[in-house]
Amino acid sequence: MNPASTGESADDLVARLLMAARSDETLKTQILYLARLPGHQRESVVNTAIHEMELRGESRADRAAFALLATEEGSAAALRLLK
Repeated sequence: MNPASTGESADDLVARLLMAARSDETLKTQILYLARLPGHQRESVVNTAIHEMELRGESRADRAAFALLATEEGSAAALRLLK
């Protein structure tokens, strides 16, 4: 999923995800778990989660924010900022 397709910058999407994680311990735990997975495995799990989010009707922006965890940069930022 391309962050540009939401009309928000990647920075805005990461900020949205991390703010949600700071107020929801379960989400924080899930994000940290995903961020620690090896690249290929992380990408596969994130893509599955995004599909499930779409089926639940979650917003495009929320799905795009979550998609950033599939990237090395996104997962490194999550680890750094949520510890």
